[in-house]
Amino acid sequence: MKILVATTNKGKVKEFQDIFNSKFFFEIVTLNDLKISSDVEETGSTFERNAEIKAKYYNKISSLPTISEDSGLVIESLNGEPGVYSARYGGASLNDDERLDLVLRKMHKIPKNKRSAKFVSVICGVGFMKNKLFFSRGELRGYISFERKGKNGFGYDPIFCANKDNHTLASKTTEYKNSISHRRKSIEIFLSKLIKDKII
Repeated sequence: MKILVATTNKGKVKEFQDIFNSKFFFEIVTLNDLKISSDVEETGSTFERNAEIKAKYYNKISSLPTISEDSGLVIESLNGEPGVYSARYGGASLNDDERLDLVLRKMHKIPKNKRSAKFVSVICGVGFMKNKLFFSRGELRGYISFERKGKNGFGYDPIFCANKDNHTLASKTTEYKNSISHRRKSIEIFLSKLIKDKII
């Protein structure tokens, strides 16, 4: 089965490929593979809505079963920020390092016991079954460190510690991160729904 993973984020694509193909063989294609350069505005106020907007848009363009994921970091002491704005937190002009600095500045006076956070991943699938949307949600709970550590990761990995671990995700191996990630949980739930409905 050929499936479009509607993202240009190479880290996300690799994670999808690794997890999907460890269980089944899928031909995963990307927007770049199909030379799709058009973008769609993520106007939703929830991860679910944004994932749905993207999945429907790219399914219509590609005519392929399409998976779109919306994910982000939710920090309790910042009232849920950055949330659905995680990829563009602080404005589109900031890069990943500047976003990390922004979070750490906002939280510099917050003690360790109040630095709870979670990564959220929501997947929406369109085109697998006529007129049916498939959703799944995975979460990884933890807390925000006081400084960035590690270089093996992307996004907010250098400042996020999973559960009670004292090391950030960016300090871990890719294999370990994939084994516990919010995205892995969401993908596995998504796959189980496809199996249940006899799509695969």
